[in-house]
This record gives sequence, structure tokens and C-alpha cells, in this order.
Amino acid sequence: MKKTVPQLTLVALYGDKSPALTSFIAGCQDMVFSALGRAFRPYNARQVHATIVGLEHSEGSARENANFRRLRGQRTVMDVSGFLGFLRASRELPFEVRIGGFAEQDRPFFSRGEPPFARSFSIQGDRVVVMGWPCEKDFQGMPRGNGDSLLLDGMRRRAQQFGILHAYHRSERDLDNDFFFRIGLVEPGALSAETVSNLEQRVRRHISSLEPLRVKVGLEDLQVAAYRDERLPLIYTHVWPLTDPGLTKGIAGIVAACDRGEAGACEPG
Repeated sequence: MKKTVPQLTLVALYGDKSPALTSFIAGCQDMVFSALGRAFRPYNARQVHATIVGLEHSEGSARENANFRRLRGQRTVMDVSGFLGFLRASRELPFEVRIGGFAEQDRPFFSRGEPPFARSFSIQGDRVVVMGWPCEKDFQGMPRGNGDSLLLDGMRRRAQQFGILHAYHRSERDLDNDFFFRIGLVEPGALSAETVSNLEQRVRRHISSLEPLRVKVGLEDLQVAAYRDERLPLIYTHVWPLTDPGLTKGIAGIVAACDRGEAGACEPG
């Protein structure tokens, strides 16, 4: 693999998972593989993760936020340590995510204009994506459109105060309360639109038929990942839980390596 300075991202549930979540992921992957065969490349279950907010830096600067520059044309300095300190003190943690169990007619809220059934599983380009949402009192009073700040969206929006822009907050009006994770990749252009649509419906119905899976996300389940491959393969990725006392030193080492232009520094252990 080509040596590059690592990027950082804040993720949840990377590594070992509960038996119930591992079984859920495997069941979805089996359905996709049965339909697509070798056109589908499933992730290792320990590699599967939910992205909370990216902490990527701009090229040539370890401190300048890549998303602010790319999406809004602003050169903004990140305070990653300050943001992590905010999360450690947050009263929103732990929170619970619900995955599955939404009937096709259920409309407790909308995600990007669609009900949770339609958003629960999708193939987005080459990415096979599953979604859940913070339970928030079983979705009573959740918004039916953009404009209201919810648990995950609020956490991501608060990151802006520390110079960090979530990739799906392109404008101030954008809302993203999705707890999303990839379970694998498909060959780009290898599938017809009909094949994709039929598979999406089958897996959505499967997820809908399940008892809702409730996954707890606490401080120890949030991790900063240093990566050179955005798929976060186990062999090339180093993660620090937010409870790890070595986290601040690890991040400082990567920033210093970037400042010095040392692409080989901070190898994953």
C-alpha cells in the first residue's frame, strides 16, 4: 500500500460487536451475496462501522478541515481535542440506536425525504449501506422534514463549533440523523438498475420483518480511527476509543507527522 499521511474519522462500533448485531450484519450480507455472487465484496464484520463525523484534514495541512474547504470554500482550523472533550462530557451519551422493524407504511419521520423502510437498506453507487436511527422515545415527536436538530444531527452540527464539518451538512439547512454503516461493496456498473431495485426491496422487507434491533452506543463505543483506506480494513487502521488515555498523544503524533510531511509515521500497530 502506498505510504500516505493518515486521515482521521470519528466512528462507532468498529471492531468486536454484540452477537445480535454481528448476526444481523451476516444475515444482510448473505442475502446480498446470494443475489450478486462475486459482484459483492462483503466487509469483515469487525471492519463494519458507523461514521459519526469525519475529521479529515485538507491536503498539505493537518489542521485545516477538508469538508469546510471542499463543501463551503472555507479554510477552517479544527480543534479535534476540543470536540472530543465535548463528547466526553455530553449528557447525550450513551444513546440507543434502533435498526429494523419499520413497516413500509410507517412514517414516524423522514430521512432525506424517505421513510425509514426505504432508507433501511440501499446500494449507493458501489456502497451497500444499512441504516438505523437514535431511538429518541421511540420516535415520538421526531421531525417530518429538515430543520430540527436531533441527537446525532445535533452532535454533528455541534462539531462545526470546533471547526469540523460533517460531510452531509453541505448547507446550514441540511439535516442528517442517520446512523449509517456499510456492509460491503459492489462492482461499479456491474448491476442493472432493476437488479439493484429488486435486491433493495428484498432486503428491506427482511429487515422490516425482524424484531427491532436496539444497539447501545456509549463513550467506549466511539472511536477515532486513523486510516489510509476509507474502507477501514483491520490491518491498515488504528483506532482509539474515546476512553483511551493514549488518544490525545496518538492524534498529536499524526498531526506532527503531517506537519513534517512524514507519510510513514504513525503506522497502525
